[in-house]
Amino acid sequence: MNRYLAFAVGLLNVLITMPLIACTGIFAAHGDLVLAGNNEDWRNPESKMWFIPAEGGQYGRVCFGFDNFICQGGMNDQGLFYDGFATQPLPVTGSKDKERYAGRLEDKALAECATVDEVLQLFDRYNLEGMSRSMLFFADRAGNSVIIEGDEVIRKSGSYQVVTNFHQSARSGESPCPRYKTAVDMFARNPEISIDLFRRILAATHLEGSTPTQYSNIYDLKNGILYLYHFHNFQNEVVVNLKAELAKGAHSYDLPSMFPRSYAAEAFRLAKLNEMQQRKAA
Repeated sequence: MNRYLAFAVGLLNVLITMPLIACTGIFAAHGDLVLAGNNEDWRNPESKMWFIPAEGGQYGRVCFGFDNFICQGGMNDQGLFYDGFATQPLPVTGSKDKERYAGRLEDKALAECATVDEVLQLFDRYNLEGMSRSMLFFADRAGNSVIIEGDEVIRKSGSYQVVTNFHQSARSGESPCPRYKTAVDMFARNPEISIDLFRRILAATHLEGSTPTQYSNIYDLKNGILYLYHFHNFQNEVVVNLKAELAKGAHSYDLPSMFPRSYAAEAFRLAKLNEMQQRKAA
């Protein structure tokens, strides 16, 4: 086979097997600085941020997501971070005889857990068969992080951890995801972590096209500070203090309204609205 044709076939196979939903999660700890970050890549431009104050023994927390208000990621007032990732199907069978939880375990973890160890203890109690197409990423202010793949648990083994949309436990050889390789390489070349490094990694791994990066976040887990970016524009930054926002009671924000207007974001939003109208009219 012609070597260029072989390369094209190999690239096509990678693209076919990669999930339609793409997101990137990163975490690193060095000294007193403990940071988590994520790119949320999706086709819905109606992104939201909402705050749930502490009540009834549950921790106060901030959540990010879209207009269905399903928490795609967030942080609680104990410095526990969470983000979720879609994956290709992989059966989860190791917990089939355990109790099924009626709600979303990631929500329960953010409300009731302060550390990665507590999260793992919680998940160990329940049936995780519903995670056959997803993974969860948790990190805490003590510098611990973990990827929960269903049957497999991958703890951070060095100073940083990266997760995208493939099962790291099932891979053999090099990662199939360019975003993963980009983030790992940037961490390897920059041992001193910083907000700027996280911003540069998220910028380098953002997506455009039909499922672009709708928002990006950097979480300072020790200080409860969030750095927000909208529609892969890393020039405009909004800084949020979790404690101050929780003191205002339960409330939410439309993320786009918190930033200067962007032609790219507006054009994408209008295109999606037009697409929805055409579907209704069909």
